[in-house]
Amino acid sequence: MIMDTTLEQKPVSNGFKYFMVFLCMFTQAVPYGIAQNIQPLFVPYVVKTFHFTLASYTLIFTFGAVAASIASPFIGKGLAKFNFKVMYFIGIVLSALAYLCFGLSSKLPEFYAAAIVCMAGSTFFSGQGVPWVINHWFPNKGRGTALGIAFCGGSIGNIFLQPITAKVLKFFGTPQKPFFIFAATLLIVGFIITLFIRTPRQNEIVETAAEANEAKAAAAQKEANDFEGWTMKEVLKMKWFWVFSIGFLIIGLGLASLNEDYAAFLKTQLPFTTVGLVGSLYGVGCLIGNVCGGVLFDKLGTAKAMTFAGVMYVISIAMMIIVAFQPYNSGIGRLCGFAYAIFCGLAVFSYMSGPAFMSKDLFGKKEQGVMLGLVGLAYAIGFAIGAPLFGAIKDIANFKMAWYVMMACVVIGFILLIIAVIRIKAIQKKVIAAQTQSEE
Repeated sequence: MIMDTTLEQKPVSNGFKYFMVFLCMFTQAVPYGIAQNIQPLFVPYVVKTFHFTLASYTLIFTFGAVAASIASPFIGKGLAKFNFKVMYFIGIVLSALAYLCFGLSSKLPEFYAAAIVCMAGSTFFSGQGVPWVINHWFPNKGRGTALGIAFCGGSIGNIFLQPITAKVLKFFGTPQKPFFIFAATLLIVGFIITLFIRTPRQNEIVETAAEANEAKAAAAQKEANDFEGWTMKEVLKMKWFWVFSIGFLIIGLGLASLNEDYAAFLKTQLPFTTVGLVGSLYGVGCLIGNVCGGVLFDKLGTAKAMTFAGVMYVISIAMMIIVAFQPYNSGIGRLCGFAYAIFCGLAVFSYMSGPAFMSKDLFGKKEQGVMLGLVGLAYAIGFAIGAPLFGAIKDIANFKMAWYVMMACVVIGFILLIIAVIRIKAIQKKVIAAQTQSEE
């Protein structure tokens, strides 16, 4: 019986494992790209068609983000209990159904409900689904690289989805039929991916015993050299943790408009096909930013890497302010729109990989998961409020004033965060020095 079990074991080739990575990347590029990344392009058309205010409609992003945050831990538990393919396809169906509901909606509560379903659905196949697949096929060696490749799919998808969406919206002139078209696209592509994507079977070997032992030894050595850190109770008593969190929250306020409201603004200054091209260039910038972000954190450290991100965001908002002063479809306006996309994309690592890196780098490994949740929560709260805040300022005043306020948020937020990082690292050095002396 033991021999039969041994014979049944089947090593999995690296080629097949990276096929799973490709499917995860494709998931980010199309299903997730539709569920999340192209929604801002619909904003000006929905606002105009149904005569909503920008502030009231962009609350869909707030409700969606909150719903995804609440649903995420429950979905994570569900993935451990139920068949992955079923869970993946449930998410695809929910997000596609949400787009169908978008197309049938005419009142704000209906759009809010659809946004909640859409973002909760995307958590099944993206937020929780993609890491679940990667972690199973790459339990140790190569996991970071595989995750990086997989999540680059969102940026790659932006490169072609943004201009396609802009052209579809311009062709129809109203958002209803485009919602239906993308609902069908999401469902069809998601179904095709579902046919192939999976986690390893019980008899499949994804890493050899030697690779597993090597990974364990490397992890043990790395863990020995890591800063032990503080408990959550200790961190919550630190003044500079709260300064850091407030800074990150304020940054979220400013950055939400760059991600969610850019299309509504640029449509007033540029042809919508050009706005789609801006979105495509943003995808290119994000691709570079995501790939290089980890290198910047490793080589420069948290303070310098986040300073670089802050400068990039200040420049990108400055480009939007310049666009606001240009006549419609001017050469300078187009150039600044393209520059905004690149500079904004280059700094995307600050909130994509940034929370995971900063939580461990600043507060140690003792309660790393808890600290990641607290750090991410600060940004998420700011981001959830930011889009409707931008819309409210625009409705009360104008786009120029809204961009000035967002610029102030980004500058103040990054200053607070960077000062807090420097102070926390100084405290950390004192703790490490004291521990070293006591050991000697």
